Amino acid sequence: MTSLDDLLTVQELDTKVDQLRHRREHLPERAQLADAQRTLQQVEAAHEECNSRLRKVRAAQKEEEDHASLLDDKAAAVQASMYDGSVTSPKELESLQAEHAMLKDHQSQHEDRALELMEEAEPIDAELAQHASRAEEVRADIDRLQGLITVAEAELDVEIDELVAQREQAGAGLPEEIRSAYETLRRQLGGIGAAKLVGARCEGCHLEIPSAQLEEVRHAPADALVTCPECMRILVR
Repeated sequence: MTSLDDLLTVQELDTKVDQLRHRREHLPERAQLADAQRTLQQVEAAHEECNSRLRKVRAAQKEEEDHASLLDDKAAAVQASMYDGSVTSPKELESLQAEHAMLKDHQSQHEDRALELMEEAEPIDAELAQHASRAEEVRADIDRLQGLITVAEAELDVEIDELVAQREQAGAGLPEEIRSAYETLRRQLGGIGAAKLVGARCEGCHLEIPSAQLEEVRHAPADALVTCPECMRILVR
């Protein structure tokens, strides 16, 4: 093979490597992983919002229970005064009885409200558990997808490394001038720096080369660096 034939082999291998790297970067599991991560963020946000509501309800419930407990203590103290013999005046006793009844009534109101809040918390508790369960499911899915991506990347890396080794071997005999020009054109022209000339057509741009320029191309030395006049890729004749 001529050095330009070697260049065409290098181009073919580079194209395969580019395709594998593109596959590596665009594994379908990556998009699925991104979707799962977005879902997890949404579920975690819903979980936090739900947890915030539950904390408010629980705090209100505790406040009501604390009020009820305080009133119960006050009522107990009033009741003790009523029966410890320290009160002898019927009017004062009547006043203590009214105060005791009022305290117990207020205590009952706070206890009723505490029960209402406890019942209000139950469906929020259930909702919170649902969010937690869903989050665990999504995390498991994320772990699964990350595992699949790791395996796929490793498999593709092996293929890429093998092709890169073949590419280095194929390009080892290329003159530095051709190698440098090829790399420059490859960067500028979407990964294709060299193409085969088939008849009068460049396989890089798929255009026919005008006859006058085609004659110049055909009469150039076999290892000369000749480019397509249409796309400027190195032509392999």
